[in-house]
Amino acid sequence: MAGISLLDRTRMIGSLLHNNISSKVVFSDVCKVVSDTLDSDALVISTKGKVLGVCRCSDVTQIEELLCYDIGEHVDEALNRRFMSILSTQENAGLLALGFSWKTVHGFDRRAEGARKTEADRAANPAQADRVVPEREYRAMITPIFIGGERLGTLFIYRESRLYDIDDIILLEYAATVVGLEMMRAMKEEDDEEGRMEKNVSDVLGVTSHSELESVRAILMKLDEEGFGIVNLTKLSEESGISRTSLVNALKKMAGAGIFETRSRGVRGTEIHVVNDRIYEIKH
Repeated sequence: MAGISLLDRTRMIGSLLHNNISSKVVFSDVCKVVSDTLDSDALVISTKGKVLGVCRCSDVTQIEELLCYDIGEHVDEALNRRFMSILSTQENAGLLALGFSWKTVHGFDRRAEGARKTEADRAANPAQADRVVPEREYRAMITPIFIGGERLGTLFIYRESRLYDIDDIILLEYAATVVGLEMMRAMKEEDDEEGRMEKNVSDVLGVTSHSELESVRAILMKLDEEGFGIVNLTKLSEESGISRTSLVNALKKMAGAGIFETRSRGVRGTEIHVVNDRIYEIKH
């Protein structure tokens, strides 16, 4: 986006935070602003190598080696280790040092290209006999995402030919800060949700009798690994020796507390889905 000032470009990224006070910033939205303004492919990658956000630029030949462009998938493990070893922004980084092949970086196999040179070519220009001009040259920038001294991930961008300048570096580091702040917010929301789920289980167990507690354990044993199943309480009562009344009361308490979701399946029984897996702590 030629002609757009650094200030305008940072405002475009900052607006993602201002417009999402009550909702989450999508990391791919940040990648899109970076991609559009720097004419680059952009990826947000977690510390474990998981792709959290991505945007591809139509003007860039996409690198297929080692990288992944599907949200939730992982980049090459060795590549991510190299990313994690980078502690400050590296601009115009060489992709060969990151583990990409010569063919990926320059568009051809250096050994095969050299082998195609004829003796006449070498005799005509001895000084350039072994020199091969690359078809392309990628430029990359790697910015680690730090908030409060904690490494949260990596922002990685690349494009062909053009070097990244100081304005590009400032923009990417600002984008990394925005991504880091959103990561911290997401982690806090996750912690808050974990605390809420634990409190719900603790509260309902505080008003659950011993027989109802045994009923919950018996019900959980009938569910699959994903916490789902259809349970016939009459049959379960006969198998476990627990009264059907106790089983029904336990099921109602768990559903009322938002720990189970239930739906009647007629003579087959009750469909049960565990939505708060903290209840499994009482299973044993």
